[in-house]
Amino acid sequence: MRIMQKTLFILLSLLPASLLAQGPVQRFELTPFVGYRLNTDFEAVSGDFFDADVEIEEGATYGVILDIPLGESGWKLELLANRQESTLIVDEGLLAPTLELGDIDLGIYHAGLLYQWQAGGQVEPFIVFSGGITRLDPDFIGVSAENRLSGSFGGGIKVFFSDNVGLRLEGRGYWTDIDDAELSERWDADDALFQGEASAGLIFAF
Repeated sequence: MRIMQKTLFILLSLLPASLLAQGPVQRFELTPFVGYRLNTDFEAVSGDFFDADVEIEEGATYGVILDIPLGESGWKLELLANRQESTLIVDEGLLAPTLELGDIDLGIYHAGLLYQWQAGGQVEPFIVFSGGITRLDPDFIGVSAENRLSGSFGGGIKVFFSDNVGLRLEGRGYWTDIDDAELSERWDADDALFQGEASAGLIFAF
């Protein structure tokens, strides 16, 4: 009996070291976030009314991210959904008044891959790329809502305060195809939207 007790004690004392030797524990991460997205320039022309740039005005965004671990490699499957409520404007410069054309909402729904470096500390840098659709939903006459192909690329850091809670800081760029879209044809716009975004989110790991 004493031999069994000693053996059990040795095994229990070695257990934490063996778990650490297997590498970092992979967890699901749910991250609600808020951000700020810069304006994007259509470089558009509209008949006899104006010959200037149509822009989606910069403003706040909000959304949620789910990261799903893919083995022990540091790769994660990432699911992203976010929303921006903005306005289409014509801005001809500092001395000219800004013309508002109407409200527009952008909803982005992506799936992608994230690679997260795991050095064993509280700070873990990452890069991410994703693809999916952007739903363009203008709120004015003559243009209907459309789903357009889009992609993104970004990176940042995750700072963990504990095993289950952390902070995600990220910069990301978005590309949305608007070739042949009603929004593009109405103002003879370019074929794509490019937007930059900075965001911060609270990570819940489980």
